[in-house]
Amino acid sequence: MVAKGAEQALSPQSLTDRITVTLREHIVGGKYAPGRQLPAGKDLAQAFGVSITVIREALSRLKADGLVASRQGKGVFVANDSKARPFRLVKSNGTRRALLEIFELRMGVEVQAASLAAKRRTARDLAVMTKHLKAMQPSPKSFDQALVADLAFHRAIAEATRNPLIVSFMEFLQPHLHESIALARSNSARRPETEIAAYQEHREIFEAIKAGDQRRARTAVRRVLDGSLRRLSEGGQLQADFGSRAAEYAPRRQVRSIRAKTASNKR
Repeated sequence: MVAKGAEQALSPQSLTDRITVTLREHIVGGKYAPGRQLPAGKDLAQAFGVSITVIREALSRLKADGLVASRQGKGVFVANDSKARPFRLVKSNGTRRALLEIFELRMGVEVQAASLAAKRRTARDLAVMTKHLKAMQPSPKSFDQALVADLAFHRAIAEATRNPLIVSFMEFLQPHLHESIALARSNSARRPETEIAAYQEHREIFEAIKAGDQRRARTAVRRVLDGSLRRLSEGGQLQADFGSRAAEYAPRRQVRSIRAKTASNKR
């Protein structure tokens, strides 16, 4: 339920996102079984403490996802066929929990992608990665240019896997990747040494893939995501209660290793 007065504090879009996620969880979790009728719109609005407009928009999204269907004169029912339900991600809009969940999803997909890329990459793949890596080098260039290069670098890794499902899934994640990488990079840009460390982390991914070292590639990608989580946490964009979870991905020995590499490169 949305706290009393929350509708005034949140935008209609944010409220709709929240209600959509909650109702989806209730349906997928079995609170509303297949074929069961949902409570009337006005009852849901009262239960969640939001307007009927917010409820209607949330139900409209669930219909688009194939989770519910309207029956004229009867109401809204949970769909009987769950096999055709599409996989969806709600944009985080900067919320801490959603950002962390996106990074955890990236951890699973991109670590495996790097491993496969190290095994299957071609000379052309390496040339493309080199091009994007060069554009990511710390310099007075625009923030947008570095961000585009960062996204393209991760896309190049996906393509090097020769697995079209991984490429498609990375394309699906693109808006969420853009959001999470942009936030991490905005923190990096505030301190030159952090920006250098972030570049070196990506450089290590490339070197591992180039060497065909799958284990090293997996470790390097994990280190990049560790660093992004740490920078988000340092930038105050991960709430204290998620700090412990973020710390899981950023062991002190890795932080020391990154700092040592940065110092060595400066020399």
